Amino acid sequence: MTTQGTDKLGPLTSFRFFAAISVVFYHFLRGADSGFSPFSRFHLLASYGALGVAFFFILSGYILVYNYGGTLERAQRLNARSFWWKRFARIYPLFLFALIVSVPNRLLFDVQLHGVAGALIRMPVTLLANLLLVHAWYWHLNGGWNGPGWSLSAEAFFYLIFPSLLRGLASIRDRDWKAAIAKSAGLLSLAALVMCAADCGLMALGDHDARPWSGDARYFLTCNPIVNTTFFIAGMTLCLGGQRIRRQAPRASRWLNIVCGVVVLLGMADIGFNYDFPGAIRTACASIFFSALILLGGGGGPAWISRLLSWSPLLLLGEASYALYLLQFPVFHAFAQLWAAAGMRAYNPSALSNSGFYAAYIAVLIAVSILSYKCLEQPARNFLQTRQPWSWRPVEGKMREAAPVAEIANDRQISR
Repeated sequence: MTTQGTDKLGPLTSFRFFAAISVVFYHFLRGADSGFSPFSRFHLLASYGALGVAFFFILSGYILVYNYGGTLERAQRLNARSFWWKRFARIYPLFLFALIVSVPNRLLFDVQLHGVAGALIRMPVTLLANLLLVHAWYWHLNGGWNGPGWSLSAEAFFYLIFPSLLRGLASIRDRDWKAAIAKSAGLLSLAALVMCAADCGLMALGDHDARPWSGDARYFLTCNPIVNTTFFIAGMTLCLGGQRIRRQAPRASRWLNIVCGVVVLLGMADIGFNYDFPGAIRTACASIFFSALILLGGGGGPAWISRLLSWSPLLLLGEASYALYLLQFPVFHAFAQLWAAAGMRAYNPSALSNSGFYAAYIAVLIAVSILSYKCLEQPARNFLQTRQPWSWRPVEGKMREAAPVAEIANDRQISR
């Protein structure tokens, strides 16, 4: 496989920025203080923003299979220990940085809520759970350190089981592409049913359920890695089935582009007509929309889409999307204090409009994310990925050259 694979992943890198900024909109621009009417299209778009995390999970499964499981031989050669170290180098440095800069706000909040003694008991336990990336398994372990960081706990679990999953899904690589597509469609349909069931469970619990166990149940259905593995496996299946069509069935590939184009247009029409999908099928419908986007942008789709989404500024924003996603709350707290210190009208959550504050905050967040990517995330990842953790010596040049070209070139493209 040549470095041409990197160009094919360019649109998927750009998609990451739009997914990350949609999560930011969800967290900060849905409330009345944003100045947007709850009946406006922008408010509906912001309400859908939480689904950006599902997109990241699907995209992660897709790109990992693209890089490591393009052929059965490459999948069988996958070195689990090396794979896990590269993924650790990819996600952990910036995750740790975001955790560290969250300490002052977390300490202040815990002292106010639990007192000094309660904070001293609670914080070390939750901090350790975050450092070990197990905080998404039980909501009390999360501790509220950095809200978006829960998804990294789920992603770490995906990475842990990926080598086994890749071998387990090898049956999709049948000689008959029609049989392979049938298996892929069956797995994707099963994933959609699981997503609908989770949404139905959340609707049954309600937003203000007073039952003592409802908080645990809601957290499980939303954040637990086992439930979210559904998205990851869907992304893996999507890549395996899509690649089979692209390679062996040109005519079916053209029909696939048409179907995906129709799905994308319907999704955009949903926002245009300001129609809100019922909660019981929202995640499944969104996942179908995300899958269509990925299939169109991940190679094999129309060339003009690839050229448009491979524009260098968009690629830079996509590469910085991980920092944008993780640093949204630390930057918000720091920016709110600087905004007031600069003599501007202090941020007031009860005000009817803080549009000027939010516009400036998002601009600063994007700038900080690019700076963090260039000065922290990329250098730390490059340093760690060229080291052997078991000896901490640099990887030998010959070993590096022997690695698959696409694995090296596309590693920067891998989603969270």
